[in-house]
Amino acid sequence: MTVSVLFQQHFQVAYVVRDIEAATQRFAREFGIARWDVMDMAALLGPGHGTRFIGNAYAGEVMIELIEPDPTGESLYRDWIPDAADGVRLHHLGFLVRSDADFRAAVAQLEAAGYPTAHSGSFGDNLDYHYADTTALLGHYYELIHLKPAGEQFFARIPRN
Repeated sequence: MTVSVLFQQHFQVAYVVRDIEAATQRFAREFGIARWDVMDMAALLGPGHGTRFIGNAYAGEVMIELIEPDPTGESLYRDWIPDAADGVRLHHLGFLVRSDADFRAAVAQLEAAGYPTAHSGSFGDNLDYHYADTTALLGHYYELIHLKPAGEQFFARIPRN
């Protein structure tokens, strides 16, 4: 089956990191990406969420996302933690889907093609997300993101480098 939604509207490259501060310093030093919006996920979502920090920055038109999971908690990210404090490991590519109907259709298309849901949910009033498990074929997850109206403002705060 052809999965026509794959690779359309790519906008994000996401990495799992062991230490968000060390990783952002490395990205500044090696890639010139020095300005980040770092969110304390425990403060936003409460304990037991599985993610400590998420940092986002734009490099041109591409959003770079760094995710520091809680190594003791269950999460989609825990098994991807690199050994080095400033290490990074590719976890997923993010793709925008413009409407709720297109988002639901894309999820259904991925599932029908044999790419099961690894994780899905919402980030408040900002966005809905869906991780398809494409790891066997691509070596990383595939994330669909549908921005809600508040999501445009949420993404606008992310620094451009």
